[in-house]
Amino acid sequence: MARLPSASMSTVKEEAASGLREPGVLIEHQPEFRKPKFKCPRCGVVAVQSWTIPYRKEYGKRSGTLAQIEASISDLGLSTCEACGAKCLWFEGNLVYPPDLSDHPVPADLPAEVRKDFEEAATIAGASPRAAAALLRMCIEGLCKSVTGEAKFEDAIAELEQQGIPTPITLAMDVVRLTGNEVLHAGKLYGSDDAKTVAILFRLARLIVNWAITEKRDLQELVATIPPEKLARIEERRNKAAAKGAPKSA
Repeated sequence: MARLPSASMSTVKEEAASGLREPGVLIEHQPEFRKPKFKCPRCGVVAVQSWTIPYRKEYGKRSGTLAQIEASISDLGLSTCEACGAKCLWFEGNLVYPPDLSDHPVPADLPAEVRKDFEEAATIAGASPRAAAALLRMCIEGLCKSVTGEAKFEDAIAELEQQGIPTPITLAMDVVRLTGNEVLHAGKLYGSDDAKTVAILFRLARLIVNWAITEKRDLQELVATIPPEKLARIEERRNKAAAKGAPKSA
């Protein structure tokens, strides 16, 4: 906006301090008790929430006469997401169901067949690290079998190694496999795991998903954007390099 010569310095200062030049503020919309709008813990969409507050009925004297009295239970509530229709249970201002998984977010590309193990481990990690570790070992084994199509955990690890997965990840998977076998052969359901072990297992599961699923898909989508004629020239160059024994660089 152009400023007239007669404009005062105070006017200029007011313009400079206006919201037009200030950065925007990111609203996180974290779930809160009785809040009309937040990010749904079930579907992840920021949506309007409708609230159901239960009432209790009691009988008491009112003006000397016995009467039925209704009172709301202020610390208990049920929120319903307008986006997905799912419900969340709240007690004493805290989210009871579904459990808070913010400390261990579920990878978006985690296969459905092992997602339940990951989510359950995230739910009980604080209360029982040993049980969470057992679930995560199952999750990691199932994940490796799912992405490779192999029936045995050991073969799945070998296949991922052949595909080029980083060596530290395969070493960690072998530790998971061997530890699981030791616990199983000892006739125990849980090992001697602690919170640190659980954190490592959560991270390992995410690394496998990222390398074996997410990054591969993203790279395939990137290659799909290359024009066919350019892709043909790249392949021709790579084939010539391979014939000469040189590295296949594009």
